[in-house]
Amino acid sequence: MAGLAGGFLLLFLGFALLYPLGRVLALGLGEGLLRALGNPYYWERYLFSLEYGLLSALLTLALALPLAFLFRRRFPFREAFLALSTLAFVLPTPVVALGFLALLGPRGVLGVDLYGTLALLLLAAVFYNLGLALRILLPVAMGLEGPLQAARVLGASPFRALLRVGLPLLLPALGSAGLMVFLYAFSAFGVPLLLGGRYATLEVEVYTLLAQRLAFAEASGLMLLELLTLGLAAWLYLRLPAYPLRPSGLLPSRRPWALALGLGAFFLLFYAPLFALLGEVRPWALAQAWRSEDFTPLPLALGNSLRFTLLAFLLALPLGVAYGVAARRSPGWDLLGLLPLMVSPVAVGLGYLLAYPGLRGSLLLLLAAYALLAYPLLARVLLPALRTLPPSLWEAARVLGATSFRAFLRVELPLLLPALASGTALALSALLGEFGASLVLWRPEWTTLTLAIYERLGRPGEGPFREAVALAAVLALLSALLFYLLDRGRGRVG
Repeated sequence: MAGLAGGFLLLFLGFALLYPLGRVLALGLGEGLLRALGNPYYWERYLFSLEYGLLSALLTLALALPLAFLFRRRFPFREAFLALSTLAFVLPTPVVALGFLALLGPRGVLGVDLYGTLALLLLAAVFYNLGLALRILLPVAMGLEGPLQAARVLGASPFRALLRVGLPLLLPALGSAGLMVFLYAFSAFGVPLLLGGRYATLEVEVYTLLAQRLAFAEASGLMLLELLTLGLAAWLYLRLPAYPLRPSGLLPSRRPWALALGLGAFFLLFYAPLFALLGEVRPWALAQAWRSEDFTPLPLALGNSLRFTLLAFLLALPLGVAYGVAARRSPGWDLLGLLPLMVSPVAVGLGYLLAYPGLRGSLLLLLAAYALLAYPLLARVLLPALRTLPPSLWEAARVLGATSFRAFLRVELPLLLPALASGTALALSALLGEFGASLVLWRPEWTTLTLAIYERLGRPGEGPFREAVALAAVLALLSALLFYLLDRGRGRVG
């Protein structure tokens, strides 16, 4: 069963990732890399991307760590608040960008214009990645109580126990969470493109070279530089030691309702960009977007988003399951299946343009890109559940005469349904809001909701902006509803 699943996964990765990525590397290693390294402007973009990734990681950890200690305790609505922290991670990029513009942009409700500033980009990065960091830190924080109590019994003060005992035990999780946030922020595309102004990341420069200059060689050189950096970060991530603690039960809270009210106030503030976005929606703008003649109308964009999401999920689901089956007892397959998380959507789109020129404009490439970017999210939720299944269940089914596939389908799969539903929520939300690969592989008749928002933002005037806000609100509500119905408040991240 594992061999068959691994073969299916490898066949797909060869077509959708390894060969296109090889073409990018081959072109980038030549003249493109020399041009990129010889241009001071590109070095500035590279250094800014490093700065943005590092600052985003530090700020996210500074907020996620105290939250992880708070979530160790039992209080009302705890699971709902955990789900809220995860929801931000799956919101589409244009939705988040429009939310921050509605709050802190030129037309912002607070009257403070931070558009085109590093501060706004960092706020957006923390908004996106807080739930991811919290999910990594929380299990370790929940396992600290025993060692901390032992240190206090031996005479250490609470602060000294945390500094000398707790912090060393937390370091692997801190490194893991920080590197994951760095990976996402360093290769960020949508948020810097829509909010950054002159603060463009290396990813934005690659898209600019493709869309405005058709400079494939230079774009490949920059992409190679980015991949080397992401590869180094991923290598460090994999070199981190395993977490030495197992999570214990929830601790009692002296004032559970006060803690719940405080966290409720925090999340109201945290989601202020979305509230500002919803407050800027005008019914006339929604009606105008529905029947628009200047832009892609809402029914067509919504239909494309739903159609591509469903078709790509039909491919991402078996890929995610195959990855989980192949990787649950094989670190090699685990590493190979993680590769899509280390490659940006723009790099995927560029690779397809180079590797398959005869398929340009083909729906096959678009769906392959969608599935490639979505199946690891599903698999990262499914894999821990697979690893907890006792091998004796599968072995007993085989002894009774079931084939490997039938044993998995009839015995193991029913036990995996809760994790599968949670992973499906993440995958579908990511597919619904996909932006980078869609923009590179775009055809006019394929315009999705995310691209319909982007095309309106590219036109000056009050009308297009209001239409973009209305579309972003529709996309935000659709993503949140989809995530809630499937995840049911579990809020799991892989």
